[in-house]
Amino acid sequence: MRLAKFVAIALAAWSWALACSGAERPPFAGSVRAEREPAEAGVAGGLQLGDAAVGPTGPCGDQRLPVVENPPNLNFVIDHSASMGDPLDGTTLSKYENARIALSRVLRAVGHRVNYGAAVFPGLSDVTGCEAGEQLVQVGLGDPPSFAREGKNGKKLADLLERLQIAGVKGGTPVSATLVALQAEMSRLVGTTYVVLVTDGAPNCNQEGQCDADACIPNIEGLANCTALVNCCTPSPEDPKANLGCVDDQASVDAVLALAAAGISTYVVGMPGSEAYASVLDSMAVAGGTARAGALKYYAVSDTDALEAALRGIAASLAISCEIPLDYVPDDRSFVNVYFDDMLVQYDPKDGWEWTPDGGLSIRGEACDRLGSGDVLEVQILAGCPTEVK
Repeated sequence: MRLAKFVAIALAAWSWALACSGAERPPFAGSVRAEREPAEAGVAGGLQLGDAAVGPTGPCGDQRLPVVENPPNLNFVIDHSASMGDPLDGTTLSKYENARIALSRVLRAVGHRVNYGAAVFPGLSDVTGCEAGEQLVQVGLGDPPSFAREGKNGKKLADLLERLQIAGVKGGTPVSATLVALQAEMSRLVGTTYVVLVTDGAPNCNQEGQCDADACIPNIEGLANCTALVNCCTPSPEDPKANLGCVDDQASVDAVLALAAAGISTYVVGMPGSEAYASVLDSMAVAGGTARAGALKYYAVSDTDALEAALRGIAASLAISCEIPLDYVPDDRSFVNVYFDDMLVQYDPKDGWEWTPDGGLSIRGEACDRLGSGDVLEVQILAGCPTEVK
């Protein structure tokens, strides 16, 4: 699913005569610039303003065209169970720390285009290790793109990363209980909401769970004495809660289905360690409405780069659309230009941009691919200078 573009638009800071180098046509009558300026510099209902460097040699135009805003809500629900403390192959860091690093890079790049937050599971109380997860950072507007341009973390991202670090790793993998616990809060969010679930194993921790050896995690993973003849998930006086080790497949799928019924789609990302549970993760991805084409329906990642690419691809696909609706259509469309991070995108129905019948903009071909990669921090749509045509 692709949403309406969440675009940051910079306001030109120089006069008409200087910016357009002698263009004779005056600015549009009835400019809405003054009326649309935010009371607080930099924020306008989720739209980031004033971050692009605009000068005589930069983008040309004296009137910004505001787009229709509809930033998606992304809630990253991250496994911080004990197994996430294991080293990730090829690095000296744990899987959890690698997930934290990948998330930081992704949100630094595209966080200004979305509302985002993060939860962890299991919960932080650590009484049993199977408590339902909890929200660490509430879903809300990301940092302005100026931080990404400077290679820095904004206040919100820095806070999220610190909370993830403090949470550490411990306990089991109570996926179903976590999603059930988070649903009410996520359902109250304004706009379209998505869950991005990151885990390195199978869901477990269901107190009602019962299973044969072939669905018992200790047996599946070959723990000592756990064989076809010895079901290590059978409660005993020595281990009355052994059934918490059963794969909690159906309840987890049901929790994802409940989110989907509430209009919340779920993306599933499996880190190393989850391979043996591909069928469960596949079922969750299908239930969440995000199944990928091919044999695996969830995002299976093997290292930090693959994890970052998966998270970045998911976030970019939700936050960035090549169809950009405008709040209004200018009187003269031949005096409008589009810029990616101050770089001109020429009018070109094949590999640039063009007008849509309803007065919006459509980014095409190579320009759309570049925008969808997440590498473009800002899109500026400025009126006042003749359209540059390829």
